[in-house]
Amino acid sequence: VIAHEVGHALGLPHNMKASSAYPVDSLRSGTFTQEYGIAATIMDYARYNYIAQPGDENIRFIRQLGPYDHYAINWGYRYLPPQLSLDEKKETLRSWIMGKEGDPVYMFGNGYGGYDPDSQTEGIGDDPVKASEYGVANLKIVAENLRDWTTTPGENYTDLEELYGELLGVWYRYMGHVATNVGGINETLKTSDQDGPVYEPLNEEEQKRSMDFLLQEAFDDPEWLATKDIISRIDAEGATERLHLYQSRILGRLLNTSRIARMVEIQSYEPDTYTATDMMNQLRQGIWSELNNPQAISLYRRNIQRSYIDQLSELLESDQENNRGPSPSSTDVQALARAQMEILQTNIRNARNRFSDDLSRYHLNDCLARIDKALDVTD
Repeated sequence: VIAHEVGHALGLPHNMKASSAYPVDSLRSGTFTQEYGIAATIMDYARYNYIAQPGDENIRFIRQLGPYDHYAINWGYRYLPPQLSLDEKKETLRSWIMGKEGDPVYMFGNGYGGYDPDSQTEGIGDDPVKASEYGVANLKIVAENLRDWTTTPGENYTDLEELYGELLGVWYRYMGHVATNVGGINETLKTSDQDGPVYEPLNEEEQKRSMDFLLQEAFDDPEWLATKDIISRIDAEGATERLHLYQSRILGRLLNTSRIARMVEIQSYEPDTYTATDMMNQLRQGIWSELNNPQAISLYRRNIQRSYIDQLSELLESDQENNRGPSPSSTDVQALARAQMEILQTNIRNARNRFSDDLSRYHLNDCLARIDKALDVTD
């Protein structure tokens, strides 16, 4: 942390792209991490190595000075002979930049905008899905041992409650890293005489893969995050809602006006892409998979299904700009939301009587009433 702040004193800004410079599996190598650290610069928010797995040896876990730091300090502070003209000095500086062109270790991204998967805070590695898979695997070990690791005979469960909250927060962070892939655009800063685009949408396969991950890890039953062993010691009630809030936030990041509108815009010049319709179809089918194979709908699934309807309803009702992006009514967002609601309305009507348990049927009837109301309000 001190080295990071000294970097600011020397004029270095945050470089959030540096943490995506290294391949994910390289961060499981002791030889690699001891030499290169876990990000290409100390100026990234690459807090710790959450990718390394049990059995990996000699791993470096925290950040250190990296090759980008030496590169940036050299560019900013290297003494140039006074006999060089201003144009010659500029050309020397430019040659140092062009000598690293295309090398991810020397790229820069400030992390603003929330659209570049390679430029995110708290993330490491060049593949958010694979990195998050490793991160979740470690969190499952934490969850299994959390009570033993946080309790002392004669003391209460205050530490367990606090660190359980941290566990949920870290899990949400990993899910957020993957969500950025959906509608993601890689930014590669360039001058006008360099070839290629500055902004390039993430390919279709990676976006589908990211949605598959989220449907499984974020929206399926997260039983390992809410074990009786932990919940029965910290909450009389409300544990389910605490987890649901995080799940709902992840859903809100996908059903975000800016993200959906961006994906529609990308489709206008990149026809062979993962479209907003693709994303919303995949999301609906995943969250409502029980409709295709009627079975009891669990508490966590009922919660996320209600959130899905509520958030689509908000898109249908909203005609104001807000911190989630432009007004849905000024884009194709409302049309897409309406289409999903109408498809879901038909699917629930056709499937609800095939459920044998009462609570699932009551839930589906309630969901249908919410959809009917939302569509009536906007018709």
